[in-house]
Amino acid sequence: MQPDYERFLGIARLAADTLGVAVARIERAERIKGGLTNESWLVTGAGERVVVRVSTADEAALQIDRTSEGRVLAEVQRAGVGPEVLRWHPEGRLLVTRYIPGTVWTREDARAPDNIRRLAGLLRQLHSLTVPDDIAVVDLPMILAHYWATLEERGQADPPSRWTRDEMRAAAVELSVGSQRSLCHNDAHHLNVIDTGRLWLLDWEYAGLGSPWFDLASVACNHDYDEVQRRQLLRHYVGDESPHALSRLQLACRLFDDIRKLWLAVRAG
Repeated sequence: MQPDYERFLGIARLAADTLGVAVARIERAERIKGGLTNESWLVTGAGERVVVRVSTADEAALQIDRTSEGRVLAEVQRAGVGPEVLRWHPEGRLLVTRYIPGTVWTREDARAPDNIRRLAGLLRQLHSLTVPDDIAVVDLPMILAHYWATLEERGQADPPSRWTRDEMRAAAVELSVGSQRSLCHNDAHHLNVIDTGRLWLLDWEYAGLGSPWFDLASVACNHDYDEVQRRQLLRHYVGDESPHALSRLQLACRLFDDIRKLWLAVRAG
């Protein structure tokens, strides 16, 4: 039996078990491209379409809290900004959600002026949610410390940065202390946006209670926004594109870029 066919059968069984049908009723399982920490499949059968996600990440090294992710998924499903969860088994690294039949954005979609407005509105809705306090806190200084410690243990050098560690730490403290904590996605990448006429966000594994500025930075940095686009994002999010607001976003963007470089270095190791 070919390995690819064995994998198909394994994914088909997971989907069939979730839907409560015989595996023979699963018609198709297609690997979804993208995703650096998970293996995801779109499965069709029994009149349903579901997404089966299996984690392939070193979750401890990459600071992924699956227990908190499950709580976040329940909240964003309830709020109508995240997918419907059909099966959640963190110990088995398994998540099955109902497929959202929409368009996955491209980088160009995320840079279009009207879509910047829509993304700002989606994040404003997310950040206004009242959620349980047992969701993990996204502690930016602790994340930096953990990534640095992991690299040191492995004998890896820090990735290049315009900042020293002390400057990064100071920026992380400023954003953490100077912001009201909100439920944040923290990886608002276009591949995580589904457009059905309204917007949905996928891939909540780095979500938690944190700084809205860092969440806005994920949008700006993931799509290489220039200053004009960053001002548009601010105008639609807070109605304020003043020098102070822009300065806060620029600070968050520099920190987001450096944390992303650290994440990539830890993942590569």
